[in-house]
Amino acid sequence: MVRVARLLVISLCMVFFCLALAGNAAAVEIYNGSITAGDGYQLNNYVIDVTDAFPSADSASFYIYNNGDELDSFLINVGDSYEFDFEDNAQVKLTLISVYSGTLPVTKVSIILNNYRVSDLFESSVIDGGHEYATYSGTPELKIVKSVDKSEVNVGDVVRVTVTVENTGDDAAVDVVFSDPQQAKFVLTDNILGEPGRMDVAVGGSPKKIYVYDLKATEAGTFSLNPTTASFTNSAGLDFPESSSNSPTVIVNAGEDLVNADLEFTTTLDKYTVNRNDEIQGTIKIKNKGNAPATAVTVDIEVPDGLVFEGGSGIEVISGVPKIYLESFGVQQEKEFNFKLKAIEVGTYTLSMKNSYLFENGIDTQLKEVTSDSVTNNIYVTKGQYDYLFEQPIYVYVMPLIIIGAIAGWIYYRHKQYKF
Repeated sequence: MVRVARLLVISLCMVFFCLALAGNAAAVEIYNGSITAGDGYQLNNYVIDVTDAFPSADSASFYIYNNGDELDSFLINVGDSYEFDFEDNAQVKLTLISVYSGTLPVTKVSIILNNYRVSDLFESSVIDGGHEYATYSGTPELKIVKSVDKSEVNVGDVVRVTVTVENTGDDAAVDVVFSDPQQAKFVLTDNILGEPGRMDVAVGGSPKKIYVYDLKATEAGTFSLNPTTASFTNSAGLDFPESSSNSPTVIVNAGEDLVNADLEFTTTLDKYTVNRNDEIQGTIKIKNKGNAPATAVTVDIEVPDGLVFEGGSGIEVISGVPKIYLESFGVQQEKEFNFKLKAIEVGTYTLSMKNSYLFENGIDTQLKEVTSDSVTNNIYVTKGQYDYLFEQPIYVYVMPLIIIGAIAGWIYYRHKQYKF
């Protein structure tokens, strides 16, 4: 029995060893083919130029460039290899297989990438003319400007806010998501352009309007408007830091004795980076900072595909949309609503809330309606710890099981022999 136990332990160790090897990054041959002298091969922003090839000497010379800047040069013979550092501590191994004559000398090479996920390559191809004709991943630079039509108003007056964006960088800004926080001490009366949604911003061109809306001043004082922010990637899908606008100042003088309900909606999550199938705990806090009660307070939670709403306190799902509804909400009242999400798909998401409420301002005969939208920070859903197990070829699992089965069968057979 001791022998049987040892054999089973060894077999299980073999299984886990095979799975561990399958889960680790391995060397991958990216290219095995011909490159003519004067041409090159591009890997992301790196280019390997074949500067000269010498068929009679079975050798060739190469130059390495990163974003057009020379990094290294070397001469190797047929059968020899040369390695250089790549992104994220990866290495590229170039092997010269052969050199032969043509209109121009031609090399045959093998390019192997070590310790790098092939899925992260956004460019991998032969470049005619070498590095001078390569297209590199650039840097978008978004210039966001927020302006107001009046810098000094009375309480009850309306200020028109305009937000524009232009790209002054050298690459397009892709999947741009703008966020324009609700402004305290002002009430949104007209959202003229609506929400801009996800968009791309090309390089150059005149500034583009992304927000135009009217705010009514509800309290005297000097206020700096909240900046508008934008998250984005470049054309290669690389993430960049958020861009932010300026914060124009508005002076509000005391006017008529208006009263208003000033509801502040805040959504927070306990984490913004999770593994697939993990849960996210969220809290929506509503606070009336005004001097009048509100009615018909509504918050619609827009859950994107890739996340699933799993319930919450005081939140009812109506027509597939999680909704908070309060018939009345008093002055200086605060209330919190907790909810739970589950991440089911890998990706980058945001949670959007559509808020609305009504109140009497003490002057107008009709109820005033206030609507606003808010968006959380990006939620990044990554692969789970064991997701890679389901991505492996079936033989990775079958072969160890066959080995274990064969060993177990042999042990059983021998046991039967000795028994008799």
